Amino acid sequence: MRDEADSFERFLMRRKAPPRPRKTPVLHHLPRLADRVLLSGLKLRGYKSRKLDTSVGKLHVLEAQGEGSLPPVVVLHGLSASGQYYENLMRRVRPHVSRVIAPDMPGHGYSDLPPAGLNQRTLAAGIREGLDQLVTEPAIVFGNSLGGAAAVKYAVERPDRVLALVLAAPGGAPMEEPDLVQFVDGFMLDDHGKALEFVDKLFHRPHPMRHVLAWGVRQQFGRTGIEDLLRSVSPADLLSAEELSRLTMPVHVYWGEADRVLLPEHRKFYEEHLPEHAEVHRIEEYGHVPHMSHPDCLAERLLSVARALRAEDE
Repeated sequence: MRDEADSFERFLMRRKAPPRPRKTPVLHHLPRLADRVLLSGLKLRGYKSRKLDTSVGKLHVLEAQGEGSLPPVVVLHGLSASGQYYENLMRRVRPHVSRVIAPDMPGHGYSDLPPAGLNQRTLAAGIREGLDQLVTEPAIVFGNSLGGAAAVKYAVERPDRVLALVLAAPGGAPMEEPDLVQFVDGFMLDDHGKALEFVDKLFHRPHPMRHVLAWGVRQQFGRTGIEDLLRSVSPADLLSAEELSRLTMPVHVYWGEADRVLLPEHRKFYEEHLPEHAEVHRIEEYGHVPHMSHPDCLAERLLSVARALRAEDE
């Protein structure tokens, strides 16, 4: 019990701690420069980049017309990431669907940092208002990690806009305060060693560029607003069993047996509280980010859901 109390006290101190000193200009700008190079390449491949007005600031979205007739696909990214990081997945589904849509959550990617700060309320408002503008016809919504929890929330609030949910390592499972404290502490990447340990938790096997990824992840998690979002989360912000039970559309959850970011009890929550029609697939070789490690496999699974929906309509 004393260890839990000490952990909780350390977490409270983190929440009250002053912001970290600003990074040197070179380190601060390198990740943004790399992102702009990536975005420029996507524009050359036919993606459009635009910003939408929301009550919490401008929301950036990356979108492209598809080459097929299957339903549109919305991609919701994980914590500290952005839509363009999921291009490996979008590139594989784009030839088969009518449209791909990848918004950046508030305070992420090229979206504005909300004036009131980045927290669960401003994050949810920005996603909801942005998707309300983007989803002009019912779509398949894919979400990974934080994006998985956001996808569930949106499907509960706007069931008429969501044809199906496809979730890869979705977050949002409920936790008691001491467990939440310990979980969030794992995202506080204070040095390269912690960042490297975090990267190793993402994949089935050690990534050959793990040190480069660790450096990039640490820069991303150090962005203004990300730590504020982590510090602000409370048990009340997490999903409930009642919310899962309200999902009426097809739901497919892909859970990596090699995922060491989320906990076994998080998977158990989904398995026990999703409605009977939902499917939870345990994939041995998946880690926390299958869109990076197994994009072909994940894309085919997503497309199989889309094809099944099309077959039902015919």
